[in-house]
Amino acid sequence: MKIQFIWVGKTKSAPIKSLTADYLERIQRYVSCEAREVRDFSGSRFQRPAEQIEAESSEIIRHLPKAGYIVALEEIGTQYSSVGFARWLETVQDSGVREIVFVIGGPEGLSRNISDRARMVLSLGKMTWTHEMCRALLLEQVYRALCIMRNVPYHKGDK
Repeated sequence: MKIQFIWVGKTKSAPIKSLTADYLERIQRYVSCEAREVRDFSGSRFQRPAEQIEAESSEIIRHLPKAGYIVALEEIGTQYSSVGFARWLETVQDSGVREIVFVIGGPEGLSRNISDRARMVLSLGKMTWTHEMCRALLLEQVYRALCIMRNVPYHKGDK
């Protein structure tokens, strides 16, 4: 199985950038994975957030694989415990899915166009997080899920 992460914009915060790189490296111990940053249109010619979101949506769509299990991250979506998320990931993997694609929108959110294409809409909880924090949180939970799936105690998986 391959896991792909697509998000809008470069990670600007140095600590978050370091954390995302660390978790991507940890995830790669268990599955093939990659992160793709698509163009961030904030501060561009678009006056309205809806225009910005649609422009970012077009960029995201260009990078979506034709046959992939797309998971859109939204405020309103399915919430899991860490163990529940691991069981969901294991079920998807066991069903023969070859690639899972997690999509995180920009500061203004994610286009309905992307959510409608997704096979699942996932929420990281009821609290609001910055889109950069969502990257680190999602990567950590994917890593944790992979450890749970393999019965690897989290602290031993850190080494």
